[in-house]
Amino acid sequence: MSARIPLPPRIALRGFRPGSPGVGSVLGELETAVMETLWAEPGQTVSDVEQRLRRRRPIAHTTVLTTLDRLHRKGHLAREKSGKAFVYSPRLTRSEFERAMAEEVLGALLGQFGAPALSAFVDLIGNDPAVLDSLEAVIRAKRKEARST
Repeated sequence: MSARIPLPPRIALRGFRPGSPGVGSVLGELETAVMETLWAEPGQTVSDVEQRLRRRRPIAHTTVLTTLDRLHRKGHLAREKSGKAFVYSPRLTRSEFERAMAEEVLGALLGQFGAPALSAFVDLIGNDPAVLDSLEAVIRAKRKEARST
């Protein structure tokens, strides 16, 4: 299996759909289903992915092949030749992918709008003490890290 490498920049902002749940906010419906299949069990061939997707809906082999190829070209999947077939695996875990999406979206907002974006972020967190405590803990950890460098 290939070593994990970071995704290329711009995984989230191109085609960002904030109303869609989870990774669906940056991937299409089928791309999301394929990624979820591979996150659940990395190292699958086109036929493996097709079988798993068919449990939920009818789908053509060529559609699965095209989707896997597109996700590979976007940098989301690694693939290795195994006999006559390619074996696909995600380059990042689901949590790494979600974090990369969040960093890209928040980074773009903070880069463009700075203080207003930060203020809006804190306002959106609301008054939930547990969430505010969590944010405060992250800030404390970041300050500690900054002091030690």
